[in-house]
Amino acid sequence: MNKVFIALLKLFFGATSSVAPKAIAPLAFRLFCTTFKPSKKSKKYQAMLSDSQALFDKAESHTIQYSGGTVSAHEFIPHQEVTEAQLQSPTVLIVHGWQSHARHMHRFVQPLMDKGSRVVVIDLPGHGQSSGRLFHLPLAVSAVHAVKESLGQVDMILSHSLGGAVVASALAGTVLPHPSFSVDKLVLISSPNSMRKIFDDFASMIGLSKAARLEMDKIVKKLSGSHTKDFLVADQLLSSSADLLLMHAPDDKEVAFIESEGIAKANPSTRLKPMPGLGHRRIISSDDVVNEAVEFLLGS
Repeated sequence: MNKVFIALLKLFFGATSSVAPKAIAPLAFRLFCTTFKPSKKSKKYQAMLSDSQALFDKAESHTIQYSGGTVSAHEFIPHQEVTEAQLQSPTVLIVHGWQSHARHMHRFVQPLMDKGSRVVVIDLPGHGQSSGRLFHLPLAVSAVHAVKESLGQVDMILSHSLGGAVVASALAGTVLPHPSFSVDKLVLISSPNSMRKIFDDFASMIGLSKAARLEMDKIVKKLSGSHTKDFLVADQLLSSSADLLLMHAPDDKEVAFIESEGIAKANPSTRLKPMPGLGHRRIISSDDVVNEAVEFLLGS
């Protein structure tokens, strides 16, 4: 959001949210959940689409119905030349982050396939080829369960950014009525820890009153059956037996490195690997990050 637009939002929400918090909270929540397609595609974005085109042409694409509409999933099957032992490799689910889509994660697909793994990459609600323009964790968790039920067992998961909060919520069963489930290994790249902090930062950015902010929490409770404070990745992963690798750039300006530190501190067996100089989005294009993730998931 540009500075002028944010200033206008502050004027509007600052003037109205104290007077009519119950009426304004749903509007603020909808704004929080709305995804935006880029009006102008940068050269880097165009290059990413070009680089991923041939790979995604090989995928079997699925349009899967779920409670929020349809979720798009791209399934990659290993080449027939892989050995019988490699064919016993697990299915890896890849989950992208906010204002992203499946193709942004393309660098991980071929190396995982080369190890004999089936790879499923999804477009989260409101992103890519999935329906709608809204995204929130209850929607995303419902979409993950729909993909899992349609395409079969998920053994390992790799995620970027807000995808980490989606994955943790799905594994922990934080969104009712969806049950918890387990995976063997989990890679979270540049993951946030606290959804409450994200809500608080958003409320501060648009000048939302405390009363309206509390009304937004009630919306979360109605949609998910859980409180906003329950969406804390560090606590959610305490119930998971998965081996966990965190990668995060200390210079990340979108999701602070301290978020991954908080997850790692609560989960002592977790490995946290700093990836300096890679920021928030460049990190998923790094050969070092791809190699670390693939080795962790499928290495001997």
